[in-house]
Amino acid sequence: MAPVEAATLVDMGPTLGDLTPNSVLVTWHTNQPTVAWLEVDGLKIGEGGPTHTHRVRLEGLKPGQTYWYTIKATAGEESDSIGPHSIRTPEESLTNWTFAAYGDSRSRPAQHRQVVAAMLGANPRLILHTGDLVADGEVLEQWYHFFPVIGTFARNLPFYPSLGNHEHNSSLYYELLPLPSGGGDYQSEWYTFTFGNCQFFALDSCRRIAEQTEWLRGQLAQPRPEGVDWRFAIFHHPPFSSGLYGGNQTIQEQWCPLLEQGGVAAVFVGHDHIYERSLHEGVYYVMLGTGGAPLYIPGVNPNPYSQFAVRSLGFCRVDVTPMQLTLTFVNERSRQLDQVTVVKEPSADLTYR
Repeated sequence: MAPVEAATLVDMGPTLGDLTPNSVLVTWHTNQPTVAWLEVDGLKIGEGGPTHTHRVRLEGLKPGQTYWYTIKATAGEESDSIGPHSIRTPEESLTNWTFAAYGDSRSRPAQHRQVVAAMLGANPRLILHTGDLVADGEVLEQWYHFFPVIGTFARNLPFYPSLGNHEHNSSLYYELLPLPSGGGDYQSEWYTFTFGNCQFFALDSCRRIAEQTEWLRGQLAQPRPEGVDWRFAIFHHPPFSSGLYGGNQTIQEQWCPLLEQGGVAAVFVGHDHIYERSLHEGVYYVMLGTGGAPLYIPGVNPNPYSQFAVRSLGFCRVDVTPMQLTLTFVNERSRQLDQVTVVKEPSADLTYR
């Protein structure tokens, strides 16, 4: 199967990830082994190959700046040039901003494209994915349908996914995506990162639960990084769900107590193809299996913690300030279907409305 969008050499990417005020990781794929590099301000950076998959960490950046980069690739007499595209580094004190989260884009690129178009209307600074990016992560052709859709944002905005069951923990997931360094396979199966005044924890709910439980316990026990006002987590299987599969009891027992005691404000999950907002012990669990896969029907399994559920494509827009965050579910037509606000009182207790 040929790539859905033709290119001379570069057929997937570029994709940005692990963006800090001073660096960014860029990945891309070529349809044959190539020598490739980045050009930034006329400088040639990270030349490597020949290989199909390429990753370059661009360092020495300054906070709050916009940089323009171009990807260059050569194979024999053939050459390719992709760009220029922009990278905007986070400011040193980024406290009022927006990010987006969604999941289960999986097997329907046309619907996935609708959700991505709506997300871009929210002007996010980063995008999270709760897993099941493709229908079968071990099949290279599946990724050819995924990357052209996220390419509308991922060449300019950092993308942070977590593993779903449909990825099958494939090596392609690790090779094609610019994942932060963490733990597990390829040292990126699970990870944490900080962006602005928020800290995020990405976990693999498909396997190695006990190992990640200890890792998460240690991470949450550490003092928050300086300037962090909010903590979030993303993983695939929901601990609470009224959808087709219901809640995952192992996650309920192993991870929820840690997240709830560790000051996490919201957890973004997928797997059940519905939107559902649940509140348990002061933490919102936001089901976002709404990125393009065939939709299910909410309310078929008991979920006493459910506050709102709907069968719809869409994403969650998260608007952040130092003392308040607002979670809004927006459908693929950019219509707001649900919203809740979390307010941090001066005592650091959280209230909900």
